[in-house]
Amino acid sequence: MPIKAAAVVLAAWMIVSCASDDPGKSAANMALACQTTICKCVSEIKSLLRRDKTADVLWKSNGDAFCPKGFNLEKAAKD
Repeated sequence: MPIKAAAVVLAAWMIVSCASDDPGKSAANMALACQTTICKCVSEIKSLLRRDKTADVLWKSNGDAFCPKGFNLEKAAKD
């Protein structure tokens, strides 16, 4: 019995730890992070057979980065 209880607790912990934070808060953090690191706008629609569509990063007057509708900010991979 203790092993089953430990497995249930571990599974619950893994589900909670994988749960996403508030998406609005995450987007705000990326908007600030992109002020000091290179970012890109990547399509929300993913494809296994093609590269993700990208768009130019846009900037608000206060310096925050944002993307056009249908795109999300991501840090760009260093080449």
